[in-house]
Order: sequence, then C-alpha cells, then structure tokens
Amino acid sequence: FTDPSPINDLKAKYIGMTSVILTWLVNNTASNSYRIEFGNSASMDSLTSNRTEVEIAKLIPGTMYNFTVFAIVNGNETGGVSLSLYTKPSPVLHLEAEYVGVTSVNLTWEVNDTASDSYTYRIEVVNDSFIRSLTSDVTKKEIPELLPGMMYNFTVFAVAADNETEGEGRSKVLYMKPSPVLHLKAEYIGVTSVNLTWEVNDTASDSYTYRIEVVNDPSIGNLTSTVTKAEITELLPGTMYNFTVFAVAADNETEGEGRSKDLYTSKS
Repeated sequence: FTDPSPINDLKAKYIGMTSVILTWLVNNTASNSYRIEFGNSASMDSLTSNRTEVEIAKLIPGTMYNFTVFAIVNGNETGGVSLSLYTKPSPVLHLEAEYVGVTSVNLTWEVNDTASDSYTYRIEVVNDSFIRSLTSDVTKKEIPELLPGMMYNFTVFAVAADNETEGEGRSKVLYMKPSPVLHLKAEYIGVTSVNLTWEVNDTASDSYTYRIEVVNDPSIGNLTSTVTKAEITELLPGTMYNFTVFAVAADNETEGEGRSKDLYTSKS
C-alpha cells in the first residue's frame, strides 16, 4: 500500500530551453525529502531534493517532459504527483528577407533543435500603427498587405508541439520598397540644364528622399533630392539624356522601382 501524496500545487516556476524550475506545497510536515522523476519519450532520469523547489537542467529544447514528484515520509515513498510540459524552443537562426517588395516580404529562417520537426512558427509584424500575428508550418513566410516605404519589425517565434510554448523571438527591421514616382516630367528644358518634377502618393512619402540617375552613354551621374523636384545642371547642349527617378525610404537604402524619361537638351 502506497501512502497518498502530501504534495499539491506542483507547478513550473520557470520554463527555459534546457531547464525548468519546479515548486510544490506539502501538507505533511513529516516529509522533508523528495524524489523527482523526469523524462521524455526517449529517456527517464531522477534526482532527490530536500527542498520544495528544484531546478532540472540539461533538457532538450522544444521537447515534452513528464515530471513526477514523490515525497519520502518515514523512509517510505508516497504516491507521485505529475506535471507535463514542453521546454521552450531555441530562437530561430538566420532570419533573412528573401524578397522585399512594395507591399510584401518573403522571410526565411532556420532551426537546429532536435524537436524542430514538430514546431510551428508565429510571425509578429509591427509598425507604428498596428501589430499583426501570422503563423507558418514551415521555415518561411510571405507577408502581404504591407504599406510601401514603411518600416516594419518582423519577429519570428518557434512554437512547440503544444501550440503554446514559444521560444525567444528573433527580429529583423525592414523597410518596404517605395512605390514608383508618378507623373515624371520636365518643367523646364534649357541648353545645359533641366528641371524635373514628379509626384508620390505613398503614406510614408514624407520620409522619402529621391535619387536621380542621369545617363548619357557612356557616362552616368547621380543626384539626390529631398523634395519632388530637381534641377540638373552641367549638361551638354543638344544631347539626349535618360533621367530616372527613384524614391528612397527613410533608411536611405531601400529604393523603389525607377521612373524614366528621355529628353534632349536645347541646342545652343
């Protein structure tokens, strides 16, 4: 006959990737020693403690473990009280943007955990005005319906097979590509200079700068503008030039698709 367990309220005070801290209460002052049996589907182990709190280490990330605590009363082991839980998955690795478009991005990442075949993933998408969560069963995700030229923070969490226990997130900040500029035209064409104007409709356009590429084979020049117009000087009279204007996001790197116009300068 096994005495009923004096242990109650067994719970995890902390759940990490490779360790957990268990705590419990006892209603029998005669018990001051405990045996903790723990294991997963592949192996079992045990340890003893004289406290009602124990850290169990060297566990495998993202894996389900069963923990059973037995009290030892007057030299005899009582019945056990059990708790099952998943350790946290490891953070994902090598989070990258495989593609950055005007309104969508394709993210990819890797995982090295033994249990990763059972993982799903939560992708949190954050900008100044909203937070959105998506899920994926594989180590990639296309995220649509984003705003051109806007900054987003993407965080990917690996989720264990209980669909609850999440690992620490891995983040990446990206700017979407701005939309192409609109209505590119020459407001003035002179002998050695041209005045260009254009428009933009993006929500984020207040933060844009513009790169103007000036091509006269074989030479290529680049100018920048913080407004939707530019005067381009030091051109050759009576010569054809190709002008391409690119909107540039606030990171000063992410460029939209260029809008082009061919023009001849006036003859002297």
